[in-house]
Amino acid sequence: MPKRLRRRPANWVLLLVGSALVVAGLALATLVKPLPTYLVASSDIGTGTSISAAETETVELNLGDLAGQYATPDAKATNLIASGAIGKGELIPIRLLGEGLLANQTVVRFIPGLLPAESIRAGSAVSVWQVIESEDGYQPQRIVSVAEVLSLEYGEGLFADEAPNVELLLNLEQSTLLLQAVAADFPVYVLPLP
Repeated sequence: MPKRLRRRPANWVLLLVGSALVVAGLALATLVKPLPTYLVASSDIGTGTSISAAETETVELNLGDLAGQYATPDAKATNLIASGAIGKGELIPIRLLGEGLLANQTVVRFIPGLLPAESIRAGSAVSVWQVIESEDGYQPQRIVSVAEVLSLEYGEGLFADEAPNVELLLNLEQSTLLLQAVAADFPVYVLPLP
C-alpha cells in the first residue's frame, strides 16, 4: 500500500488559528493583571472639608492616560483638605486636594430671607442678593455675583427655622459686603446660577 501524504492546511487557516491564540493570550494576561485602585467619595465632600478614610472608598479602574490625575490609596490622600466640592460617587481628583483655603478666601454662614431653591446643594454656584428700601420702593442689589455653597444645614426640632444655615466660600471683599448686609438686617437671598 502506498503511503499518502497529508495535505498541508491552507495559509489562511494557520493565520486564523495563530491570531486566535494571540488574542486569547492577551485576554488572559489582562484578566490576570490587577487593575489600579482609586479613591471615590463615599459622601458629598464640600470645599474646605478635611478628607478622612471614612469619607472615601476604593474602586478598581483602568483610566489609561488619566490615571495620574486621580488620587490612589497609596497617595496619602487622607488628612488633606478639599479645595473644591466633590460629589458622592465621584473619583477624587488630585487637583482638588490641598492643605487649606487660599489666603484671600473665607467662609461665611448666614440664614437667608427665603428657602433656597431645591437645586442648590453643596458645591453649587450661587449669587447673593439683598433688598433695600429706597424712595422708589424696594430695590434688589446683587452683593456677590458668584459664590460656592459649602453646606446647607436645616435645623431640627420644634423651634427650628424653616430656612437653613447657608455656608458660602467667599473672597474677603465679598464677605465684607455680605456681612454688612446681614448686620444692617437687610433681607438677603441666595439664588442659583444657570
